[in-house]
Parts: sequence; C-alpha cells; structure tokens
Amino acid sequence: MKNIDNIRLPETLTKNGFSHSDKEEDQIDKTKLEHIIRFIEMWFDKTKSINKKQSSYGLKHLVERNIDTYVSNGELIASMIICDYKYKVDGINCYFNVNTNNVK
Repeated sequence: MKNIDNIRLPETLTKNGFSHSDKEEDQIDKTKLEHIIRFIEMWFDKTKSINKKQSSYGLKHLVERNIDTYVSNGELIASMIICDYKYKVDGINCYFNVNTNNVK
C-alpha cells in the first residue's frame, strides 16, 4: 500500500477534478483514498501510453461500482497520481496510462 501522507497533489485538484477552489469542502480528504488505492493496485495495470478511451470521470464510476461507495472525480485522480500513473489533463478530467480490462 502506498504511503499517502507525504504525497503532494496538484494545487488545482479538488473533489470535482482539476478546478481551482479555496472552499474547504472541495478539498481532497486523503483518508478516503486508501480504499480506492487498494482497488487500483489490485485491478488496474499500467500501459506505456495514455489511454484516451476512458477519462477519470468514467474510471470513477467503474471504481464506485466495484467498491460500493461514492468516489469523487478528484478522489479517483488523486488515487491514480499516488499510484504513479501518468496523466494528461483535459478540462476538469484527465486520462491515464491505464488498462482496466482485468476489472470484472
């Protein structure tokens, strides 16, 4: 399991994704990320190139269905960054170098 205490996330990353907000309720709560990270480490595989077929928003829904709890777009993005996935920002969403074919 990744150590999330010392991870620095992009300043523009909020619960909604890449958007600037100074509101406390919009900030990522790292304590919720552990469950998401466990799922990513178990079911996702890294690829050499960015996968443009599924954005962070689509991935968040995939994770939600499998862990039976709400996951925000920003929580998914933060978890993927912590797991050392490369990413390309696209508006509030982003794309990762990920293969999700193992997810049932």
